[in-house]
Amino acid sequence: MELPEEAVHVDGNETRLKQVITNLLENALKFTPAGGWIALDLERVSDQIVLTVSDSGIGIPPEDLPHLFERFHRGRNASEYPGNGLGLAIVKAIVEAHQGKVAVHSETMQGTSISVALPIQ
Repeated sequence: MELPEEAVHVDGNETRLKQVITNLLENALKFTPAGGWIALDLERVSDQIVLTVSDSGIGIPPEDLPHLFERFHRGRNASEYPGNGLGLAIVKAIVEAHQGKVAVHSETMQGTSISVALPIQ
């Protein structure tokens, strides 16, 4: 885990922002096999705070990336894992309601990084 030295504050609904972090970490845990790694990084970038959850998990097939944040979408390689395809749609809705943005970088069998950028108070 990497954190900035000084405290940063984001104006928003604490419960919903915790839900974003929880959903991202639960996905990383679910899709990362034993022996893999998960990282949580928080950094200040200009007038935003950027939270990134990265893992060494199964990754997301390229053809699924355009649909990743759609409700009920499940990746082609995720059928053996529990879930209903709502987690990332919820993350995106909460982040956008806080005037933020979500970005994803993933490679099949190489892991995934999902970043959430929110304006600093």
